[in-house]
Amino acid sequence: MSPRRTVLQAACLLGLAVLLPGGCVISIDPIDGGDDDGNGGGADQITIRIVNATDHTLDPQIYLAAEPVDVDSLFTASRKYTKFGVGNLGLIGSFDADQFTVECSQARVVGTRGGSFGGGDDGNDLTAPAGSGTQLVLTQELVFFCGQRITFTYRSSGDGFSTTLDID
Repeated sequence: MSPRRTVLQAACLLGLAVLLPGGCVISIDPIDGGDDDGNGGGADQITIRIVNATDHTLDPQIYLAAEPVDVDSLFTASRKYTKFGVGNLGLIGSFDADQFTVECSQARVVGTRGGSFGGGDDGNDLTAPAGSGTQLVLTQELVFFCGQRITFTYRSSGDGFSTTLDID
């Protein structure tokens, strides 16, 4: 492992520990699956990968900001990114994955409210969700850099749900 990657992982862990108190689980190992095995994107782009490891339909609630913003300003309807998933509606089916690539200038801040997991007998009803995962907020050049891939993985966790993060 390169010294730069080790420093980057340590910075990510420190940044998350400061920014995201309580309940955050971080996955450092690569996660297989999805549409593309490469990191995608170039040096001026960021690839965001969403993995739904549950039997529920998922709205991953991905938000992007082109400028530094606080958490309340990030999680607004105008910043929600939905150009991926089923029908480019920003929804991921059960046990499925997708990814998209954006220019670095579009993603100074990246976040998820934790995802909304479909409820109902079949796990598909997003109007009556079964629950949500862990809220995560990442800042470019503090937690991630251009050219990297951010993977959000959404899982069942005990009686609820969790959202984990991997950056490579």
